[in-house]
Amino acid sequence: MTARFVLEESSWAAATEVGIEEFSRAVDQLVERLDLARERKEGVVKHRDYYNSDLGNGVQLYSALFEPDCAVRLEHDVVSQLRLALDHANDFEDPELVEYDVEFSGGVWFSPGVAWAHARCTQGDQVAVLPLASPEVPRGPVPVVVAGVSTSVFFVTEESDHVGFFRAVIRREKADEGMFERLAPSAFPALDWADGVWRGLRDFSRPYIEVRDELIRCLGGLSDHGATCFHEFSDHDPDHLSSVLSAKVGCDTSDENGRTKKHKLCKRDRTRRHRGTDKVFWWHLKLRPHVDRIYFLHEPQSADFPSGRVVVGILKDHCTLPN
Repeated sequence: MTARFVLEESSWAAATEVGIEEFSRAVDQLVERLDLARERKEGVVKHRDYYNSDLGNGVQLYSALFEPDCAVRLEHDVVSQLRLALDHANDFEDPELVEYDVEFSGGVWFSPGVAWAHARCTQGDQVAVLPLASPEVPRGPVPVVVAGVSTSVFFVTEESDHVGFFRAVIRREKADEGMFERLAPSAFPALDWADGVWRGLRDFSRPYIEVRDELIRCLGGLSDHGATCFHEFSDHDPDHLSSVLSAKVGCDTSDENGRTKKHKLCKRDRTRRHRGTDKVFWWHLKLRPHVDRIYFLHEPQSADFPSGRVVVGILKDHCTLPN
């Protein structure tokens, strides 16, 4: 996968004008994005002069990170974490990129990172910007103008922006089945997947390209809300779980009935391998009332997943029904 993120410089410019606690929170937020991008193997790059980013009052980022007598003081742990995260970001190379003044959010800024993202997006390769978060910094898709050319560039500061960007990548780059599979861990990070589940992209009643947007919407809703709904309702209010889940996910969601669960062929048809164990996937999303299903289950909470985790097991037009 190509690098999907680039670090942004101009957002550091007001660092010396805010309180140290606010500045530290913003740095922590950026480090969290960088760590997640690395964990998800999404690729982050920066301009070779990124450490020269202006923090205001003549202070540069390099000084805040490496000079102990710098006027901008951050806690030692914050500095260490940011230095480590930045070490993992490669420098981007684009000899044809000569214009670094960019226009967005009503101003003109010197930002090689945004200029590089703009160039990539203009060419059809979606790249998002990682700025230092503040109330003035935009989020989500932002119109950016460079040398008179306007294009939309994603600004990412929080998890909702992060996953929203990758869901947009699937649409904007018209992802085929293989690309959908590669992007799914980033677009739907709260979900896990059974062995061989992606073969099912060819098993719907319609061609994959016709169901792609529905998959993004429904898998997105399941990733964003599925585990929480099960955790909150499956024990103390199971009768309302289906309706709550359907409302949150944005499409009809239900468990199989008792007759289906007792049917041996039905059970076998809904059984898939997941992390070395055969599991039965009874719950399902209905892309259409009578056809095209996403079968899934909810695993109990654990130390890593306090609300449990939703596992997607089957993508199919329809599993076996009892005679």
